[in-house]
Amino acid sequence: MMGKDDPQNISSKFREGWEPVKAEEYPELMIQAAHSGQFKGNIEIGGLLLCRIPDEFMKQRDAYYNSQNKAQMESVDNTFMRNSDPRMPLFKERSSKVTFGSGT
Repeated sequence: MMGKDDPQNISSKFREGWEPVKAEEYPELMIQAAHSGQFKGNIEIGGLLLCRIPDEFMKQRDAYYNSQNKAQMESVDNTFMRNSDPRMPLFKERSSKVTFGSGT
């Protein structure tokens, strides 16, 4: 970032399962390959390193964040409903009815 390496970010991403992509795997991008430095032979464009992660890791991550989101929504709903009073409900069930008249 801003011309400097960010080893902390790189390390954390590698621990998450991201792995650098070798330039040999994508010959059409060989001109973008890093020719020196720590990631020699990998695809690097403008200081950004192309990486990939297995689908299984992404599915696990999505499942984790979906469960976190569901738990938070349930917590908000429970807190909201706990404050509800039957004499003055926080929201009322609404219904609509469609009728067809005679047209006159």
